[in-house]
Parts: sequence; C-alpha cells; structure tokens
Amino acid sequence: MHSELPVCERCCFCLPLRYGLITWGYIRLIIAILLTAGATLTFYGMLGMALNYPLVEYTVYSVVLGFVVLLALNDVILNTIFIIGGHKKNVKMLRAYYIYSLILWTTTTLLGIASCIYTMTLIKLGEIDISLHIWIVLMDVSSLLAQILIQAYVILLVRSEMIKLRSKCQFRFVNNAAESECTMRYNAEIANRDANGFTENDTSAKDACEFIGYVSKNNEPY
Repeated sequence: MHSELPVCERCCFCLPLRYGLITWGYIRLIIAILLTAGATLTFYGMLGMALNYPLVEYTVYSVVLGFVVLLALNDVILNTIFIIGGHKKNVKMLRAYYIYSLILWTTTTLLGIASCIYTMTLIKLGEIDISLHIWIVLMDVSSLLAQILIQAYVILLVRSEMIKLRSKCQFRFVNNAAESECTMRYNAEIANRDANGFTENDTSAKDACEFIGYVSKNNEPY
C-alpha cells in the first residue's frame, strides 16, 4: 500500500522549520570543524611516526586517519552549502545536502549493523567478557541508534523544507471571460447586420447611403 512521508511544519515541534534547520547546520558545522582539526593533527602525528618507524600498523593508521580527514572536510563543505542554501532559500543547495544526508545515513546504518554483528560474534567466541564490557556495548548501541534516528529526522525536515519552498511557486492564470465576451458581442453584431451590411446602431451611415442611392437612381444632382 502506497503511503507518503509526513511533511513537518516546525523543527522540534517548536521552532520555525527553516530557522531550525539553519541552527542545526551551524551546530553541525562547528562539530565538523573541530573534528577536522583534531583528525588533521592526529593524522600528521601518525604520519610522522610512520615515516620514522616504518611499521605496518602506523601506515594503516595513517591511511585510515587520512580517509577520516577527507570525510570531515567533505562534511564541512556540505554543511556550509546547506547553511547558504537555507539563508538564500535555494532548493538546489538543499537538495545537495539532502542527497549527502541520505548517503551518510545509509552508510552509518550499514556500518552500525556490521559493528553490532562483529561485537556479537566476539562475545559468542568468548573473546570479549560481556560482564566487563556490557556498559560499553550498551552505550555504543544506544549512541548508534540515537545517531540514526537524529539523521533520519533531519532528512525528513530537509525534505519538508524543499517541498515548502517548491510549493511557493507562482502560477499564471489566464482569464478567458473577457475574450469570450468580446467574441459573443462580435458574433451578435454580425447576426444583427441587415442586407446592406449595417447594424442597428449604424443608422446615420445607413440613411446617407440610401440618400445617395436615391439621387443616383433619379439622376438628380446633390
């Protein structure tokens, strides 16, 4: 059965939709900048250790941290585009962030499911003592679920804002009543013409033509 997603009118049920999204964009931008700065510093430190101590572990860590830095930079760029699009009410910019959020949400969900499966496998194999790490596992699962739900809600809000902006397009209506009235009047005048091609309102022109015809017929000067 086909069902459509709801369209939200407000952010967090209290703030105006656009201003709430812009506020969320600024919060995400600050977090992304801090994450980028921390990941960059860690990457340079790990890269220096990989150059000084050529071990496989340091090289792998450097590659992973470099990938994290690229993701953080991408997040900064997309959040900046989102904030600008929110201020300018640009649907294309909001759509770019909307697609990015969908990809990020899907990736986070898949990685979270894979992480949970991996953790449960280690618990079954006895490599993790569940009695010692139960709180860590619960916190990881809770934070993952919270992140997935928050991202899904933000995606729904961005979609609602795009629908709201698109619905404000102006439509042009053509009034055909005046044209129809003119056509009816024109047809009525044609129907009221007599054999000489005059209407009832053309009495002066009709009398003048009849007078000229009478004079011409009797060869009388006028």
